[in-house]
Amino acid sequence: MTKDRKKMLVLLALVLVAGIVIGVVAVNGYQAVEKRQAEKKQEKADADYAAEECVTLGKYKGLEVSLIPTEEDIQIEVDSLLEEHTEYEQKKGIAEEYDMVYAEFDGYVDGKKQESTCGKELISLGSGEWLPGFEEAFIGVKTGTKIEFSVEVPEGQYGDDELDGKTITFKAKLLYICGDSIIPEYNDEFVEAISEYKTVEEYNEYLAKKIEKDYKEDKLELAWSEVYDSSEVTHYPEPLLKSAQTEVLNGYYDMADIYGVSHDEIFQQFGCDDEEDFKETQLEELAQDTAKDTLVAEAIANKEGISYTEQEYNDVVKDEYEYNTDTYDSKKEYEKDNKEYLERIALMNVVKEWLGENTTFITSKDKK
Repeated sequence: MTKDRKKMLVLLALVLVAGIVIGVVAVNGYQAVEKRQAEKKQEKADADYAAEECVTLGKYKGLEVSLIPTEEDIQIEVDSLLEEHTEYEQKKGIAEEYDMVYAEFDGYVDGKKQESTCGKELISLGSGEWLPGFEEAFIGVKTGTKIEFSVEVPEGQYGDDELDGKTITFKAKLLYICGDSIIPEYNDEFVEAISEYKTVEEYNEYLAKKIEKDYKEDKLELAWSEVYDSSEVTHYPEPLLKSAQTEVLNGYYDMADIYGVSHDEIFQQFGCDDEEDFKETQLEELAQDTAKDTLVAEAIANKEGISYTEQEYNDVVKDEYEYNTDTYDSKKEYEKDNKEYLERIALMNVVKEWLGENTTFITSKDKK
């Protein structure tokens, strides 16, 4: 083969490779454009979403919801009662972090005893359930020892001007460290000791009536749960999902303000390392639950022509603002920053009312 022929073949090969590369680039470029166009189309659809196209509704008309307590419902109440009356082995020694201790304490503000800060309580050291510094004061203390310590109450902690923002000085005594639990037996003797009833049978009847009364008061929520659980979201509009994420986070931020702790600390109480860990592990699922609430309510409202009145909306604004007076200077300012959320709550309320009117609630009287 001559040198010229070899050179020509090499050039042809280079041209072929270049053509393939250009073709691949062109195809990839075309696919990228198609992908971006699809994304823009989806963004527009999400901005103008129709809820009924994003969720498959379960049965929501002609529901039958039982308000009659089950044996399991009654057992949950019994278990809670037994836990309330559980005692513990009384151990002596030096309290350590994560011990549960029993202590008595009196609180003083500016030298004046405050009855609301006095008592005898079980205290889980390291739980974060008490004011910062309260649980820590008992760590390293020997049983039977009297101690005195002070803690700062964050502003707005209790909604009590005599306590909020003040320093409480506690005079306390560590009575014992809790050992093994001693759970009482649920029998006639126990029932007679803690109530006006004489037998387990009588007390169970009382519990059944109490639970049914609670269910009647919460019947709209029970009906809503039936519809919510039987419905399935097929698509979460991105703007709604982002709004739901903000709503979830704000709920935790408000909780942190109430307890006087940092954002990271409030998320740590729910099993996360910090706020960032919460965002990575839990936020998306909780936001989807919140968004599903909205989609189901909007889909039902659209299908049934349900809407709220101006008065119903204003009532929601008034009620919600009462929980946010410390954060916002006026109701108008609060409404401006939270309008979408308030509109969703107003719609949710009227949908639940409509649902209640179209649901048959079964009570114990119906079974007689």
